[in-house]
Amino acid sequence: MEIVSKYLIEIMLLAAASDGQIDPEEKQLFQTYRQLYPPIRDITQAQFDDITVTLFNKMSAGMKPHHMVEEIGENLSEPQKNKAYALALEICASNFEILPLETDFLKLIEKKWKIKRNVMAALYTSIELRYQK
Repeated sequence: MEIVSKYLIEIMLLAAASDGQIDPEEKQLFQTYRQLYPPIRDITQAQFDDITVTLFNKMSAGMKPHHMVEEIGENLSEPQKNKAYALALEICASNFEILPLETDFLKLIEKKWKIKRNVMAALYTSIELRYQK
């Protein structure tokens, strides 16, 4: 397993759980990415389960999202951070509504990873076009 794959899965899981629940649309999109998206489709179920358990154990132990986002960001290049941010945004928007807690989580990523404004603008335009009710 490539280490980048682990961090992409982690940020997508954090995004899905950022509002306190994982919605059916978020779960379905995540499953689709797991099946088809080249960076993570070769992750075995055992590897995925290990990543998930480790992440949720950190959360249960009281590790704050900003620490987890920092940790993930320390292991990614700028292009990889942009990709991970795009995936997190996609997960949050997948139920056709970005809730305030999801917005807070996305802003945390933007700040900690110093996502450039032009990247954010492009991604939000794409999200608005595809997920507008």
